[in-house]
Parts: sequence; structure tokens; C-alpha cells
Amino acid sequence: MAIPVDRMTAEAAAAEASRKSWLEHSARTTAVLAVLAAVASGQYANRFSRTILAQAEASDQWNFYQAKSIKKHIQSGQLDMERALSAGRPELAAAMAQLEANAAAATKKYDAELAEIRARAETIDAEKIRQQKQGDRFQYAFVVLQAGVVLSTIAASAKRRELWVVALLCGIAGFLMIVNSHLLWM
Repeated sequence: MAIPVDRMTAEAAAAEASRKSWLEHSARTTAVLAVLAAVASGQYANRFSRTILAQAEASDQWNFYQAKSIKKHIQSGQLDMERALSAGRPELAAAMAQLEANAAAATKKYDAELAEIRARAETIDAEKIRQQKQGDRFQYAFVVLQAGVVLSTIAASAKRRELWVVALLCGIAGFLMIVNSHLLWM
């Protein structure tokens, strides 16, 4: 039984239209994946910059903490030296009592300042770690999305639909990774 020529032509035209359709979708997929990869790359660079700035700020705070701690210890050492020098000299008892009261007030002030500086430094350190985690995740998303771009391009040029499907899966995974990077789910 012979298939009519019109029916063969119609089937061939439908197959050609179907092939053209997914190739057009593949081109669009490549463009969308490239845009998502650019977003991921930009966010990675942003987070990387913020990580560096937070590291510098945290270092400044820890240096300030260390300087205050040194001042506290110097003040304590001076008091010990004054006690040693005044030992056995009862006429200096009143002056020593005043020095000890001043030292106790200064120590209390230094302790409060040190606690505040330490809390600020730890907060900045935590923010730095968060920015670093986000940056790493954006970088991984970028790699997955770039793989999708490459696969989509190869799928279109080689006319291999299965590669395009894998590119779509890479795109979905990359998009979810971008969302995860913002929200830090895991």
C-alpha cells in the first residue's frame, strides 16, 4: 500500500516544524541560561567584595580589642608597681587608696569597652562568614549555569534534543542554586 505523496509531505513538514521548534527553544534556553549565569557571576563578585570588606572591618575591631586589652594590662601593671613602691610607707596609704579606686573604675570601664568591641567583632565575623557562604554558592550556580549554556549550544548545533534536556536540567539546578544562595537553606 502506497502512502500518498501529500501525506508524506505533511508528515515531513510536521517533523521539520517540530525540530525547528525545539531548536528555537534551545536558542532561547541558551540566552536565559547566559543571563542567569551573569546574575550568578555578579552576585558572586558582590559577595566576594563584601567578604573582603567585612574581613578588614573585623580585623580592625579585633585590633582595637587588643589595644584596649593592652591598655588595661598596662594600667593594672602600673598599679602593682605603685603598690610595691608604697609598701612599708604608711603615709602613702591615702594616696594608694585613691589610686586603687581610680584603677578599679578604669578596669570596669575597660571591661565594658572590651565586651562591646568583642561583640561587634564577632557580629562582623559572622556576617563575613555568611557573605562568604553566599559567594561560594553563587559561584557554584555560575558553573552549573555555564555548563547549561554550553550543553544548549552543543544541542542546537548537533541537533541533539537529549543534550538540550540536560541543559534545561542544568538551568533548573542553577536557578535553584541562585535562590538557595540568597536564602542560605543548606
